[in-house]
Formats: sequence, structure tokens, C-alpha cells
Amino acid sequence: MKQLVSILIPAYNAEAWIADTIRSAITQTWPRKEIIVVDDGSTDQTFAVARRFASKEVAVVTQKNQGASAARNHALSLSQGDYIQWLDADDLLSPDKIASQMEASKKYPSNRILFSSGWGYFAYRTERACGLRLGWSVAN
Repeated sequence: MKQLVSILIPAYNAEAWIADTIRSAITQTWPRKEIIVVDDGSTDQTFAVARRFASKEVAVVTQKNQGASAARNHALSLSQGDYIQWLDADDLLSPDKIASQMEASKKYPSNRILFSSGWGYFAYRTERACGLRLGWSVAN
């Protein structure tokens, strides 16, 4: 069975971006994922927009405003994943990001590993974004 990846999204006043962010998490090609959105007491419609995505795969919770670190910690406390993917509420993932990183993890069997990727700017057609394999480096 493939390992579970938890995609954790802390959100504060991210109404303008949260739907696209959640969609980019849902459309990951990696089949075993859970998505946890923690609304950190937003004063806009962030929670309402995020709640439209609530499902078996997407959990959406809210808390009083305590800051980004508290929202991240709350999301982590709710996660069940073998791996964690942090995702800011105004960022996007290319559809194959997690699958590519999980494939790369097979080459480096360790319980102390961190994968990262380059940052990219998507001006339009975000649904067509894709990751580029530029090479991996691993430090133990």
C-alpha cells in the first residue's frame, strides 16, 4: 500500500486564493493523500470557501486567530500521514509534485529525509502547471 501524504494548509484571510490552493492539492496524482485546512480565525470568507471542498479527503477546521505557527501545529496534530506536505494558502502545487518526490524517496531509504523543489510563478492557466526534474540532492 502506498504511503499517506498529509497536505497541511494554514489559512488566514486567504479568500481570494484558497479555492485554487485546495484544488491544486486535490489534483495531486499521488493517490493516498489527506488535505487539512486550518482557518486561523479569518475575518473574510476563507472558511466558507474552504468548507465547500470538505469531503472524505479534505478536512476543514477553524480556530480563533493565533497566528500561522499555531495553525500549522493544529493541522499537524490532526494529520495521519507518513509524510507531510506544507502548503501556504496562497501557493499552488504542480499536479505531480508529491508523486515525483515520493518516487525519489525510494532511492534514499531513510526516516530523516527532506525533499524540496524550486519555486515557480504561474501567471495564468495554473491547471497546466507541471514540475520539472532539475536533479535531487540529499544531505544526511
